[in-house]
Amino acid sequence: MKSHLFIKQCALKKERGAVLIVGLIMVLLITIVGLAAVRGSGMQEIMAGNMRDMNLSFQGAEAGLRVGESTINSVSKTSAFNGDGLWTDLQLPTSTKAPIQDWDADDWVAEGSSIAAPEIEQVGTPRYVIERIITPIGKIAGADSSGIGVGSMEDVPEPEFFRVSSYSTGISSTAEAVVQSTYKTLN
Repeated sequence: MKSHLFIKQCALKKERGAVLIVGLIMVLLITIVGLAAVRGSGMQEIMAGNMRDMNLSFQGAEAGLRVGESTINSVSKTSAFNGDGLWTDLQLPTSTKAPIQDWDADDWVAEGSSIAAPEIEQVGTPRYVIERIITPIGKIAGADSSGIGVGSMEDVPEPEFFRVSSYSTGISSTAEAVVQSTYKTLN
């Protein structure tokens, strides 16, 4: 019986805890993979929130643009286009105000720069600007009696062109959208 006990004691002395070390390494690897998955899903949640915010700002700007376009028909030729959201072509070098593409958030909300559209839930108040674009078209042809169709353009009504620009933010003020359209009327 002594020999059988001696064999068990020798077998126990040879084990050095290799299974424990392998097990700890596996737990460490599983932890690293789990942390990477949590970090990745958190980043995707942030990106989805930013896309939602950008989408809301774009929808707000679109709504402001539609309000501005529907306002054009009530704007008459005699309206003063020198402020309060009604401007004469800001792209002209003689303009007293910077072009729309150079405006920042402060320019949009400055007194007299733009017109507030109705407030939209989760977006706030979109703002829009209407510019009368200066383009004399009808009277140019044959003005000096040298063009084709001399006098034929005199009876054609001069079209009026307007540029409507709209600005909105999303839920956060960092998501900004500006959209523009060109609108033509015949008078």
